[in-house]
Amino acid sequence: MSEIKGQFLGMILVLAIFGAVAGIIYGAFQSAAQNVASEIVNPPTVSVSEQNVTSMNYSWDAPILH
Repeated sequence: MSEIKGQFLGMILVLAIFGAVAGIIYGAFQSAAQNVASEIVNPPTVSVSEQNVTSMNYSWDAPILH
């Protein structure tokens, strides 16, 4: 009878450990999913001022290949 109790308690312990790990992983994925969703809804903005554009060096002297 004590062997059955030991195996039953061992199964409960294994299920509790797997449940705890699953809860931690689920919470981490929920947090990551919320961060991704907020980035999709509110994408980061990039502002380009005229000064930044005019100060860039562009080379338009590329050879024309025939």
